[in-house]
Amino acid sequence: MYAAKTLACLVLVSCVGVSHGAITVGTCESTKHPYQTISAAIAAAPANSVVDVCPGTYPEQLAITKPLTIRGVLSGVNIVPPSTGLTAFPANSDIYPQIFVNAKGAVALSNLSLNGNARGIRTPGGLLSLAAACQDGQLGDYAAVYFLNTPGAVEHLNISGYFVSGFAPGDPEPQFIPNCGSGIEFIDASDAIVRNTVIGETGLYGIYSTGDLTADRNVVSGGFGPYGVGIMSGSDGTITENTITGTLRYRDTVGIQGGNLVRGNVVQSVLIGIAGASKVRHNTMLNNAVGMSRIGEAADNLITAPSTYMDPTCQNFSCGNFGVKPTIGIDVACESASSMKDNGIVGVGIGFANVEAGQTISPTDLFANVTTKSTICTQ
Repeated sequence: MYAAKTLACLVLVSCVGVSHGAITVGTCESTKHPYQTISAAIAAAPANSVVDVCPGTYPEQLAITKPLTIRGVLSGVNIVPPSTGLTAFPANSDIYPQIFVNAKGAVALSNLSLNGNARGIRTPGGLLSLAAACQDGQLGDYAAVYFLNTPGAVEHLNISGYFVSGFAPGDPEPQFIPNCGSGIEFIDASDAIVRNTVIGETGLYGIYSTGDLTADRNVVSGGFGPYGVGIMSGSDGTITENTITGTLRYRDTVGIQGGNLVRGNVVQSVLIGIAGASKVRHNTMLNNAVGMSRIGEAADNLITAPSTYMDPTCQNFSCGNFGVKPTIGIDVACESASSMKDNGIVGVGIGFANVEAGQTISPTDLFANVTTKSTICTQ
């Protein structure tokens, strides 16, 4: 409860006793001693204070170890990796975040732009390229923002370029390398909030939390790689009014995974639109191979896609029928379809797949131009 209250204070930046007066980076505000770097301001700032950052480009890797608010006072605050590369945080780990947060209290970030800029990482042996570090296992996680054991609130961030790519034989263009680039991660955080944030060009996760997650009105796009997920909640979460655009070129990509309530989102061009959520309502699913899979309840969703897609796991047409497979509206995964009601399913190859034997589909679900209404689970 204390963490949640402190977090709310930081979001509003108006609670009595929280702010000790803003500390400024840059010269856009009238202060006696503005700091030249964000790192210096963080070091000087008392706990629970506000660091205002003026427009400019800051080649820094930030480590935040106390409760603070870091906010851009105007647009144009750009944080990029230093020319010497990123250092592991925590020390001696394989995690290389642009902003690392491990504080004894809530931290809020707002109105900042972060660009990974394809810089390398700093190892004991010297500067190593991201692609080489990822491929040989030295780089386990490359993230724009990484919260560890810290409640956090992120709002109005613009994140891009946190991925690694390389050429494989026969590939006409670079391929994303998995597990080597994410937008925002919350690991073991009691509260995680992300709002009004734009995330593009991430290799694995756009937004990820091992615990509860509130994700509202975010845009995640740009080809997260194999096994990539746009927004993922490892526990309960409310995921609402986000727009997620992925790719059908990679295996096992998911738009939204997990969450207690998933509502009002637009998810398009991924292998699975929404997976593993409890209540899924009023979402729009466009051009996904599978609209929804393994969910508890689905109501008032619109699912539309062409009747077939090319399976990305079928290299060089190695699969039957040249890798062409039917798209699916809702994969019930051998469970009852009784909790799926009032959904509109348009154009897909199979409306409901893997329905438990003996179960029927609600008459309130509407189908248009669907090749096969349903298939029975064969397990």
